Parts: sequence; structure tokens; C-alpha cells
Amino acid sequence: MQSIEINSASSRPGHPWVGLEQLPAVPESIADGEAVCLFDKSGHGLGCGLFDRKDGHAVWRRYTLAEAIAFDEHYVATALIESIERRADESCQRLVHSDADFLPGLVVELYGDIAAVWLETPAVRAHERVIAEVVKEVVAPAEIVIHRGDGWRTFSGQGLKARWIEVDDLFYRIDILNTEKPRFFCDQREQHALVGSLCEGRSMLDLFSHSGAFALHAMRSGGKRAVAVESEGHYAKAIGANAQRNGIAIEVVAGDALRYLEEAGPGVFDAIVCDPPAGYLRTGDRGCELHERSFAQLAPGGLLATYSRERGQVEFEAGVAEAAARAGREARIFARTSQPFDFPLLLNFPESQQVQGLILQVE
Repeated sequence: MQSIEINSASSRPGHPWVGLEQLPAVPESIADGEAVCLFDKSGHGLGCGLFDRKDGHAVWRRYTLAEAIAFDEHYVATALIESIERRADESCQRLVHSDADFLPGLVVELYGDIAAVWLETPAVRAHERVIAEVVKEVVAPAEIVIHRGDGWRTFSGQGLKARWIEVDDLFYRIDILNTEKPRFFCDQREQHALVGSLCEGRSMLDLFSHSGAFALHAMRSGGKRAVAVESEGHYAKAIGANAQRNGIAIEVVAGDALRYLEEAGPGVFDAIVCDPPAGYLRTGDRGCELHERSFAQLAPGGLLATYSRERGQVEFEAGVAEAAARAGREARIFARTSQPFDFPLLLNFPESQQVQGLILQVE
């Protein structure tokens, strides 16, 4: 195993990622996907990581603090089994969360009897066979679907039909091989149930609804009315199908979230959920506009549950606070939310947090 010296002056203590600028002398003999030991200028070992010049975020991603540990079939199989064993016995969850489970570039999720595997780096793609074999043996899914950056395929090579999965006593239709159909976001599963339980007797608006999970939980918990707004027409149709399958009445609107807020009129809803996709809040002033219109629309005593898939809890909260001030509304923080147990966060690795949120009571 080759070694590289890091420029310690520009490193972040304990952080598992290293940029190319921090590695002043990288031998050409080191190939993408190769495991490399890192040392500081004093000769102190910083662990072993995966090297990839094409990685836009980090050319070196640590998988262990130990020295001279090869990223081979034995390591991958052992780490994969340990990651799965850390999870609860649930039919819909994330089984491997990449760097946070010491398998950089590998993500595994379970949707009922289907296991979905993302192979995001050269190193894990090289171990596709052993990864699939371990998942098949330990999880025993009916099928494994694999994504190597160029679309989905089944590991068996057979076709895969859309199917209904049950999550917390509600049914969702998923079609993983069809990218035009919505998935179920496991990272928000706890939030679906929590926010839904707070919507008893309320009229709620579910913006960026995707699969309709927030609206479904709200109505199942005794909500008075639920409107699910989704800009993607295929997703809007899927929400309607999910509602029908569960015997729950939801009003589905295929349209833009901001436009719907503008046209709905103030005080119509006393609960609003904003769960925009990654990148939405970073585009222009849309984040502040979204929250300002939500605050302005909510009835007094209303509930606002809003989430961000961007980095930075402080920046996110500051943006929401500014929007409340613009709208002339006061709000109490009911809860700050993060990721569930199956999306672990490394202490020195804030990038492992991919979703955060606020649940507010608005005066």
C-alpha cells in the first residue's frame, strides 16, 4: 500500500476527506480507486483512504484510522455486515450510509423485498460482486438493483415490475427502474410520522410532496384536509395512486409550490410542510421567498415544518428567521430535526448530514 504526505497546515483535524490541494506530491503510479495511507509532516499516520482524482469533493476519503488496512474483499464484506447489523429490523431503511459507515461511495437501501445499491466510487464498483453476495446472504431480498452512475439494472439481469411497499402501515408504489416515478425517501421517514401526528384537526399543505407521505400521515392522524403540491406530473399521479391505495382523501395539485402559495390566500392552512429537493434553496432568493410566503399564508397558531438538503444548519435557520421577519410573524421552535438512526452522522464530518429541519409554531 502506497503512502502520501499531507500538508497539515490546510487540513481539518479529524475530517475524513482531503482535497487535491492538500496533497502536494501525488505519485502518478497511484490509480483511481486505490487505497492509500496518509501521513502528516511529522510522520503521524492519519489512516487509510480511497484515492480518486476525478472526485469533485475529495481525492482521498478515509475508511479507517488504522494503518495498512487494505480495501479488499475481506474489508468490504466485514464492514458491510457490521453496517447492516447496526440497523433495526425494518422493511424500509438505509442499510449503508457511505463514509459514515466506513464504506465511502457505497449506499444500500431496503424497500420491502428490494435492495437498492449505489456504487458511487471506483473502489466500491470494483467489489460489486462481493457487495451483492453479502446483501443477498444477509438481507435476503427478492432482487438487488444496482446503480453505477449510468442508470439502474437488476443484479440478476431479469426485469423488475413496480410494486407496493408498506412503510409504517401505509402503502407506496415504487418502480425503481423507472426514473420518472418517485422513490420513497427513507431519510424523512421519522418526520412523516412526527409531523403527521401534529396535524390532527388541521388543514395542511404538503409542498414538494414527492410520494405524498406527509399528507398521508396527516390525514391518517385525523387531519381535516390535506393538499399535496408536486411540480412533476408523474409524481402527482403517483401521489393520487398512493392515496387511493390507502383509502385516504388527498387533494393533489400538479404545479409550482411558490405559485400555489401565492394563489391560496392567507389563513387557508394551519399546517404547511416544505421539503424541497437538494439545490432548491440555493437558487437565487427562492428559499427566503418560499418561507416568507409560507409564514404569510399560515393561520395564527399554525405549524410550519421545513427542511433543507443543503449544508449548514446555521445558514438554514438564519434564512428561515429572516423570512419570518419579512412576513411580520413570530415563531417558536418546536423541534430541530436531523437524520434518523439509519443515516448516521460522523462527529468530524458535517458532510454526512444531508437533511435538517425545523418544526415551528407560528403566531
